[in-house]
Amino acid sequence: METWFWILGLVLSFLAITGNGFVIFLVCSRRYLHTKTNSFIVSLAVADFCVGLSIIPSLFVCDVTKTCDWPQAFPSWKDVVRWLFSYLSVLNLCSLVLDRYIAILKPFKYITFMTRSRVIQVITSCWIASFTLVALKTALRLCCETPLTSIVAVVVLMISMEIFPCVLQILCFVSMLIHVWKQDRSARTLGRISFKTRNEKSAVIMMGIVIGVFVACYGIYLRCSLVVLSDTNASCKDEQYKVPVLVLNSAINPLSYAFFKRDIKKEFKRLIIGYLYGRRNLRTKTNAFIVSLAVADFCVGLSVVPSLFACDVTNTCYWPKVFPSWKDVVRWLFSYLSVLNLCSLVLDRYIAIVKPFKYITFMTRSRVIQVITACWIASFTLVAFKTALRLCCETPLTSIVAVVVLMIFMEIVPCVLQVLCFASMLLHVWKHDRSTRTLAKQLRFNHRVSFKTHHEKSAVIMMGIVIGVFVVCYGIYLRCSLLVVFDTNASCKDEQYKIPVLVLNSAINPLSYAFFKRDIKKEFKRLISQVV
Repeated sequence: METWFWILGLVLSFLAITGNGFVIFLVCSRRYLHTKTNSFIVSLAVADFCVGLSIIPSLFVCDVTKTCDWPQAFPSWKDVVRWLFSYLSVLNLCSLVLDRYIAILKPFKYITFMTRSRVIQVITSCWIASFTLVALKTALRLCCETPLTSIVAVVVLMISMEIFPCVLQILCFVSMLIHVWKQDRSARTLGRISFKTRNEKSAVIMMGIVIGVFVACYGIYLRCSLVVLSDTNASCKDEQYKVPVLVLNSAINPLSYAFFKRDIKKEFKRLIIGYLYGRRNLRTKTNAFIVSLAVADFCVGLSVVPSLFACDVTNTCYWPKVFPSWKDVVRWLFSYLSVLNLCSLVLDRYIAIVKPFKYITFMTRSRVIQVITACWIASFTLVAFKTALRLCCETPLTSIVAVVVLMIFMEIVPCVLQVLCFASMLLHVWKHDRSTRTLAKQLRFNHRVSFKTHHEKSAVIMMGIVIGVFVVCYGIYLRCSLLVVFDTNASCKDEQYKIPVLVLNSAINPLSYAFFKRDIKKEFKRLISQVV
């Protein structure tokens, strides 16, 4: 497969996974969204989620590992996965279209006909039918495949899974469209009396988008089936087009629900507005440093290992030694960003704990913005300087000077600074705790006294975890720098160790905030309790 196929396919898979996963989360976590129609939507979203999670990734794994070239008599596991989830998506979509058809054209009959038990029966039958079809197709391929049985299987699947679903959905959509048009015309004819048909209109628009993409997708599959029928030895040679369109079909569905299904759209808006404007209690000066560090760590996780993986698969990153590869530039930038933002966070906590009165006047909002901006500008400047040095004036002397400067400012100074700040905070909290206990003993004979130092303790624990992982990570980098300084021709040969530790450093940070920073921990618990 071409490189564009993998890029497009993986992007569409990511959209299908995130979109459908969000729809599943939204409907399952909100009780008033537990309606009969949304049951069909969740079932379809699960099928589409599995399509995004399995089809392109399974092809990618097979292409990289070369382990799926089975004998022709045996269906590959990637084919079985694609059959199963594509059939599930087709049958669940048909059941959703029929549900909307009955609800719009025969609303009174819908109330008595589409009971909860019947909804469960329809959804269960869709899943059972999909597994049965895949089992029959696999068994036919394994034990009794002949030219005649192959043609019969292609015809049956073409009619039941391609022609019939397309025709059924188009007819249902046309009927719903005519019904809504008549309703709208009669409402306008009556003048002042207003009949609200917005709900029906949005349902028809949603169905139109979903059905349109579905027909375009399965039209390609239908063409392939007709090619095979005309010549059993022929090959469609269109996998690089029809597989992305299949995943696109699964990625489009959640967007249509989010924009045109009114209850999901309403909850989606409420959730987005709540996250943008409803967490004002978390907009503190310390959390500004945490957000800046989280953005840097997010970029580390998003770029460092994926860029190495992309280079290894496509073989496009072996540039001449004088030119720094784009994956190296990305790694330098986001690792420097992470280091500088973590140092600024540690200094913020050091001043807040050791000198709390000075912190109020010194760490203003404008100074917070200045420090964060300086961290980002310094990171970009360092990367630009290092890249320019590599391109235009690299000599053994300049290489050693660059390594020494970066080793001092990005490895030794951050580690020493953070260890000293942590030791000072730990000593301060220990002294405070001891004086508090002494004071409590002196006053206990009069009445019960309790002094809480939990806030400072949790801050120190959080900083201890973050700094400990950081020092371990950059200790490996420091070893490599020292090796290069003593021998410019030496190679560290430790990329397979230090890259995962770098990403681990970025992965540990949010866990430490969630468990030990009290305001984030409280909000995290509240969010989990809402979902559960």
